Amino acid sequence: MWTLLAVAVVTAGLFFWTTSQHKQGGSVADTYVDQAGQVHVLGVTLGSTTLREAERILQSKAEVALYIYPTGHSSAGLKMEAYFPSIADHTRVILLLDVPQSRLLDIESRASQPHQAQNGVVRMNPAVADLMNMAGAVVAELTLIPSLDVSADNLKARFGVPDSARPVADGTLVEYRYATAGLRAILGKDALPMLHFANPSAAKQASE
Repeated sequence: MWTLLAVAVVTAGLFFWTTSQHKQGGSVADTYVDQAGQVHVLGVTLGSTTLREAERILQSKAEVALYIYPTGHSSAGLKMEAYFPSIADHTRVILLLDVPQSRLLDIESRASQPHQAQNGVVRMNPAVADLMNMAGAVVAELTLIPSLDVSADNLKARFGVPDSARPVADGTLVEYRYATAGLRAILGKDALPMLHFANPSAAKQASE
């Protein structure tokens, strides 16, 4: 019970810390970028924490699947993701695992029959042996879909003025980018907020 409560407090803390607390090399317990340029969020260190460790930290079992995102999608390509349907405070978490493309293609050859969603994204379930091997895969990126409402003012209060803010999805959503925090946030009036974290160096390469 205390462990679950701790996870809930850490998650809630993500939305209540001030800009002065967010600094490179800071010592904030919830979310910060260390001197090595690695993002720490919810106790997970991007580029270091493994899936096995993330499951222990988040006190939840992940659903691991192989995804093929269509051309034009922000995540276009073949990806291995671990989905946490709900951690302690009902926040959803998606982890992108760092798996070489050659290995992903090999895993794809043994995966289940593909299922295509209406948005064109294809999901495949890896073979049991491949799933077991994913426990040691390192977390490269983390997407947070909080149960709490997040507004542009919330982001500004906690991260400062964004480096950019642009409409996406035919103008129904707005994407906010914070380069030094490795954060890409997508907000909309009738949509769940999405906060995507990547190490700043990786986030910069993706945006170029």
